[in-house]
Amino acid sequence: MNRVTDAAARCGSPVVPHSRGRRRIGAGTALAVAALAAAVLAGAAARFPSARRYGAPIPAGSAQLGSREPGGRAPYRFETGGFRLGRYPVTTGMYARYLRETDTPPPWPDGIRRGRGGRPRPARGERRRPVAGVTRAEAEAFCRWLSGRWGVEARLPTESEWEYAARGGIDGGRYPWGWGDPEGRAHFDATGRARVGRTPPNGYGLRDMAGQVFEWCAPEPGDEAAGIARGGSWAERDPRFLRVFHRTPFPPDYRGADLGFRVRFTDPPG
Repeated sequence: MNRVTDAAARCGSPVVPHSRGRRRIGAGTALAVAALAAAVLAGAAARFPSARRYGAPIPAGSAQLGSREPGGRAPYRFETGGFRLGRYPVTTGMYARYLRETDTPPPWPDGIRRGRGGRPRPARGERRRPVAGVTRAEAEAFCRWLSGRWGVEARLPTESEWEYAARGGIDGGRYPWGWGDPEGRAHFDATGRARVGRTPPNGYGLRDMAGQVFEWCAPEPGDEAAGIARGGSWAERDPRFLRVFHRTPFPPDYRGADLGFRVRFTDPPG
């Protein structure tokens, strides 16, 4: 069901209308607006973004999380204060900058090569793709570095924070857009990672929350030893793995070609 992360890689773990009063716009106009937004986002992804440009504000509130369907936790109510979450997964370009500034020696994730003076740089065509092949500890180290760079408290989101944000304000939906076929809305059943930001945003402005790469989550209290990722990936053939409540287990030290992360952080100063 997954081109990359088979049962062995997962250690055999079973965890498996338009409203009245609003003016209609033409389909061509809507597509043009969406294309422009994606182009602006892609431009930001090509260079190291600021905290405000990268982080979508996630409002305080509560939501029904989990599901009675296979692969999810039993339904529960979750409440949270506001926070920011990356509009797209951490890119290879962002991660290469971190490696250079911290003088981190190889091995480096796929998509990062030696540049001038042996320093890490994204391979051709990789800069705007999500970084993949990092362990949970490596993702956490990036977050600590980002905290200092931006003057924020940055870390991986917990599973509950990730799912709350992925739902985009829609209770009970299966996907970040609510319901409906993932075709055209998620990057999956593909041959590899794609540029970030090319899928439609959810209600909170987040893209690539279904497909693209699995995303590491921070362990929750009492669950420190577990390695859980959310969102599904480009390698999934079965769209059930893309559902917002679906939990996929990995060993915390696992590196996968379809496993990345995004960052949760506090509002930047000023």
